[in-house]
Amino acid sequence: MNNLVVIPNKKEDIKNILKKDIHGLILGIKGLSIYPLELDIEDIIEIANNTNKEITVAMNKMIHNKDLSLVREVLGKIKTSKIKKIMFYDLGIFNICKNMHIDKELILSEEHLNASISSNKFYYDTGIKNTFITSDITYEELLEIKNNTKMNIYYTVYGYLPIFYSRRYLLTNYFKYINKEMKDDTYYIFNKELRYMIKEYNYGTIIYSPLINLINEVDKIKDIDNLVIDLSYTDNIAVIDKFINNESMDNTYIGFFNKKTIYKLKDEK
Repeated sequence: MNNLVVIPNKKEDIKNILKKDIHGLILGIKGLSIYPLELDIEDIIEIANNTNKEITVAMNKMIHNKDLSLVREVLGKIKTSKIKKIMFYDLGIFNICKNMHIDKELILSEEHLNASISSNKFYYDTGIKNTFITSDITYEELLEIKNNTKMNIYYTVYGYLPIFYSRRYLLTNYFKYINKEMKDDTYYIFNKELRYMIKEYNYGTIIYSPLINLINEVDKIKDIDNLVIDLSYTDNIAVIDKFINNESMDNTYIGFFNKKTIYKLKDEK
């Protein structure tokens, strides 16, 4: 059976989520995560001290020079804690962990970049034993990575996935260009019946996919180690029980799960 790992949306939901039959939580660290729920490292350590579930911290934003002192401070506190794993995007985190002799398991989470057997073999050989595989590939390609590497794999089965990031403040610039007031930090664009959320943060702008829900497809990926339920931007905690009970749901959006992307060269014969 796959491990279910949950990314909560609200701090007050954590206690109830931990009571469910899940493997663990992924919790964003304030100032170092892309998730809407960001907690102080002291709060996460306290949660880890009071549960037998696996607690992973997310340090998955792009790291800049101004972040380095906070990174080292946080890692120093994680080093002696019961926190099990560190999920990261920027390879600078990996190098700092090595230099600080951090004895925690690392999860590489590079969103769209980590999509091949070769790259995962390379990272495994460097000492990274866990990988968060992109949802940009089909489930057959996902299973090929599983079957041809030694990686412990994480894969999103529910949630809004980031499909585009810009360091620029795109909403602010857009409303300035059309000379209208920007009344919120969240807007939507539409492609036929699909709705894409655009959010502006202090570190830039992200466009998210429609809500991915692979609950009806879980049997196809039963060999994947960890299935991630990302509740960011949704309060649908009940969906955790639906995954636990292997229920089915109607009108689910599955993204690229079974859609191959084929590029043909212009002059190809």
